[in-house]
Amino acid sequence: MIKTLRFTLMAVMLLVCGAISAQEKVTLDFTDNTKWKFPEAKANIATEAKDFTNGTYTVTLTGSTGTGEGYYFNTYDNGYLMLGKKGATLKFPKFDFPVSKIVFEASKNGSGKVTFNIFVDDKAVSTEVTGIKTEQTFDIAAGSQAAGTQYVLKLTNANNIQLTKVHIYKQTGAVKKNAALAFSEEKINHEAGTSFTSPTFSKETTAAVKFSSNNEKVATVNAEGVIALGTEEGEAVITAESAENDVYAAGKATCTIYVWHYVTYKKATAVESGKKYLIVAQRDNKTYYAMPMAKTYTYGYLQTQSKEGTLDELKIESSYDDNFVFTTCEDGYSIQDCYGRYLYMDTTDPTKDYNSFNLGEKAVAWTVEPKADGTFTISFNNGKFIQFGDGTYTSFGAYAKKMDKTVLPMLFVLGEGQTGINNIHTSTVVKNNVMYNLAGQRVNKDYKGLVIMNGKKMMIK
Repeated sequence: MIKTLRFTLMAVMLLVCGAISAQEKVTLDFTDNTKWKFPEAKANIATEAKDFTNGTYTVTLTGSTGTGEGYYFNTYDNGYLMLGKKGATLKFPKFDFPVSKIVFEASKNGSGKVTFNIFVDDKAVSTEVTGIKTEQTFDIAAGSQAAGTQYVLKLTNANNIQLTKVHIYKQTGAVKKNAALAFSEEKINHEAGTSFTSPTFSKETTAAVKFSSNNEKVATVNAEGVIALGTEEGEAVITAESAENDVYAAGKATCTIYVWHYVTYKKATAVESGKKYLIVAQRDNKTYYAMPMAKTYTYGYLQTQSKEGTLDELKIESSYDDNFVFTTCEDGYSIQDCYGRYLYMDTTDPTKDYNSFNLGEKAVAWTVEPKADGTFTISFNNGKFIQFGDGTYTSFGAYAKKMDKTVLPMLFVLGEGQTGINNIHTSTVVKNNVMYNLAGQRVNKDYKGLVIMNGKKMMIK
């Protein structure tokens, strides 16, 4: 009888321990689509937010917009959930236990370049990682582990993720409260010379808060978190930090201040070497101006910003580096963007006879011819010339002939006496040995092209 009771008690203990163990994590298995019912046809990739359930848990998927992006179930390699690209999200349900970490498993053929992180609302609560071919672990920051918190996986670059399983682990230790440090605005764009109102600061922690500015020439902050403008234009990051104590987790909050002024570009009738121009098109009572391609791009079309009306001048924030420098060279003009790269077209390989632009380090000539209507014919040696749009796209490309709805560009020149460069003081440049490109952006020692150093322009080759 005693032996039977002992075995019974042991069985109960094992059952209890097993139940506790089973509650240590929740696993969402995305390899079996019979319950989730994610869309399976790539041609029908979804980009809108939609809920999916396995009968117990519900997740919400949102795909970013664009060709070949979104989410769907891929049956290859035992099946996985494909999610992409930048901005795509997987929203988890609110779990009734505190969460310490989230572990993602993925197909072995997954991207080694994708970057992603865990967010609560729009705030990252873990450390961003790059690549996932088997497994990645995200430790949830103390103060963001409480039961009922809704976590979101967000992709942060133009790659995809191939998820097979997700494991959500329970926090078994003490759960500290969130310090809840917050500025009422995380980013402020401020026009120099206009009235500035400091954002308010709030907290829940009982620990002391330390405030700092990484650029006091642009903005300062006092011991109460009140921000004031400095004497220069540029960018300053204001940081508030508190240490961990017995009740609250450590906390951190930032507010980024951009101070800028407007620069004016006016419609040009001719090109002067070395000056800065906006490449502009006007159609359907709108004025479009080209933006240089992202710093990491080596080819592509020039995307645009637009303003209402057909304008003769454009006022652009000085912090926007959307101009191009036209400089005389052999057989025409080179066109250089704000990153020091030159526009050209690759004519060496007939299989790459695209209508987009290439970007390189060497000056390459374009022929620039003004027309009576204020537009310009800007042509390359392959016979193609720069045009805006085709009725569907609002970008600049270079085409061999005039198409039905394309328009030729105009050029708007930066006004006299305006550099488009934020205030740069010689003493600062000398002390820190800092170089800036012609757009006022700080560059490193490997930069090639025209720079400002010690208050003077110089060419780095």
